[in-house]
Amino acid sequence: MIKLLAVDLDHTLLRDGNIISKEDKEAIKALEAMGVKIVLDSGRSEPTMKDMIYELGLEKYKHVGVNGALIMDYTSKNKFVEAIDRDTYVALIERLRKENREFFCYCDGGLMYEHVDKLRPQVEYFHSSKALIKGDVMSIPECPRVNTYYGDEEELKYVRSICPEGLYSTANSGILDYMPIGLNKFSGLKPILEDYGILPEEVACIGDQESDIDMFKACGMSFAVSNCDDFAREAADIVLPRSHNENGVAYAIYKYLLKDEEKLKEI
Repeated sequence: MIKLLAVDLDHTLLRDGNIISKEDKEAIKALEAMGVKIVLDSGRSEPTMKDMIYELGLEKYKHVGVNGALIMDYTSKNKFVEAIDRDTYVALIERLRKENREFFCYCDGGLMYEHVDKLRPQVEYFHSSKALIKGDVMSIPECPRVNTYYGDEEELKYVRSICPEGLYSTANSGILDYMPIGLNKFSGLKPILEDYGILPEEVACIGDQESDIDMFKACGMSFAVSNCDDFAREAADIVLPRSHNENGVAYAIYKYLLKDEEKLKEI
């Protein structure tokens, strides 16, 4: 029996333009009414997840941000789960600076940057400008994730190749993430499941890309929306016939979790 649904945001629940459809909202409410907890599990930072959590009326639950590094709890306080080793962080920043690469670093309260001309459109799409903090990134005491820009496949190969020992990388839409090995969307979800007394096999999850596959592999049921990348397509239990722009989340809920064929016809 599924007791919790973990939902990715960008290109999964969020349509183009960062919109949550009425149909997806209603499906989430219907599932919640059946006693299933809803947890958002995203790569986004807290400032741009908060509004969505409240828009969906999910503030009573804990949520996962920064690809597993941040646990958000609006009934208590937020906390970072893990950070990049300090020596590794310093060496990485020094290299990115030396190569004059654009990058930003996650910190308590948002994303700190030094210059992000090429990255700014992606940052504003995925996070919004209100999350940006200009400053000296070496002043961040604990950073769980560093993002840098890549322009094409050749540059992507290069920025992957300089990933420091102890970190791993994932890429999407011109942004490459560096994060500690073992830190991912499921590792962030795991302590929430323990708090709720829910087993991984009692969890369903839905996503669209490489950063979701640890969650896909660990949970009892996994869905990928039809616009997913090849990593997600291979790892998911079910690839849905609907995309993020076609109420893919609502389809998964009505078809596989609530088994409500009448509602399915309405979306």
